[in-house]
Amino acid sequence: MITENSVNRFARLSFPLYAELPSLNLYMDQVIDEVNQFLVPLTGTKITKSMINSYVKQGLVERPEKKRYSKQHLAEILVVSLMKPILSLDTIKKAIKIAVKMDPVNIAYDQFIRAFNEELGKTQTHQLKAVDYQHMAIRSLLYKLLVEDLVNQNL
Repeated sequence: MITENSVNRFARLSFPLYAELPSLNLYMDQVIDEVNQFLVPLTGTKITKSMINSYVKQGLVERPEKKRYSKQHLAEILVVSLMKPILSLDTIKKAIKIAVKMDPVNIAYDQFIRAFNEELGKTQTHQLKAVDYQHMAIRSLLYKLLVEDLVNQNL
């Protein structure tokens, strides 16, 4: 349940830009630790080895080289993990393809993270009422449907 404390907590969160991701290639356990330090405070859920392996098998995340994950892998895993609660993996895959067709991975990722961080900062509010929750839910649904429609039109 999202409370006013949760909303204010969201406003204090921030996700790393591409240049801020580790430069060294990481092993699976290190990737999990790196991603979870950002994901858990927001979603309360942890990414797992099986989730990452599934993302790789489905083509959402590039295959690691010699079991090591690069900055690009971390970026892909973060984006998929953030979008998974609202969009299907197929829609996320299509959206990522559209984004990297328009810009290099680092630029596409930074655009996404800047927009995400900006929205996190806007979540601070006071004295939420039932109507506020209703409006948030309705906007969420409408934006989800719009994104799915736009992504499917672009492919």
